[in-house]
Amino acid sequence: MSALSNGVYEKYGAHYATLTLTDGPYALTVTPEKGGMATSFTKDGEEYLWLRDKNFESTDRPRCGIPILFPSCSKPDGGVHIFGGQAYPIEIHGFADLLPWQVAKADGEAIELTLTPNGLTKFCYPFDFKLTMRYTLAGNTAHLALTVANTGDKPLPFSVGFHPYFATSALENVRFDITAATCSESPTGPQPAAPAQITLTKTPGAADSTRLLTGVKSPMVLSDSGNGHKVTVAFDEAKFGKAILWQQSAESFVCMEPWNGWANSVNEAGKHEELAPGAESTFAWSVTIE
Repeated sequence: MSALSNGVYEKYGAHYATLTLTDGPYALTVTPEKGGMATSFTKDGEEYLWLRDKNFESTDRPRCGIPILFPSCSKPDGGVHIFGGQAYPIEIHGFADLLPWQVAKADGEAIELTLTPNGLTKFCYPFDFKLTMRYTLAGNTAHLALTVANTGDKPLPFSVGFHPYFATSALENVRFDITAATCSESPTGPQPAAPAQITLTKTPGAADSTRLLTGVKSPMVLSDSGNGHKVTVAFDEAKFGKAILWQQSAESFVCMEPWNGWANSVNEAGKHEELAPGAESTFAWSVTIE
């Protein structure tokens, strides 16, 4: 079993309580107040995640660590979801990454956090739910599992995903070992078959680089010849059939993200998850660092 310790992130006036699981040379840190997300994963103190301090310390949506995406991935058409004929505004990637989560359990076995509705969520998402995020650490593998429960009296529509930022030396040093059915730069229009070697290269004139993958097989592997890191993302293929590769110019990270919906999926029949009242579903995946 891993060990648990309490800590504090304190920098430039920001102050957040942290929870850290350790197993030998490996340590996984979670920050409940910042979207319930993992904010550090180290081996012998060497960081494999990427933390953008100024962003992390602000009230803006976190663009670092491993944000949790719910009830949608990316931003729907027009920035709204349509429920019962009414438009509800929603931020990109939903709201789970913007809110503080409650600590339900924290010991050497696991860290479990919960999120339930409040006035903000009801304004943009008129449903009752309970999210439970469970983190465990076994050696060099962190296991992450999000359970979505419908606590209301009507069907609960949603998509989920995770947005891990992995520290890299430079984009040109990164190699992916990924098998997928399609690979494109947009969820609409033609979806060409994925090449045998999937790459992420800078798009001329663009500030970032994106690849959208469907029919993705587990695991996805990222290797960096510059810093020597190897990261393996394994997932339940029945729950995550899509993935995103993303990199932003002038930043030292690459995102390799398991998703189960695209930007407008919650608005499209048959393209999102839907739980009956009283039902729940768990979306599990893992990160292994070498």
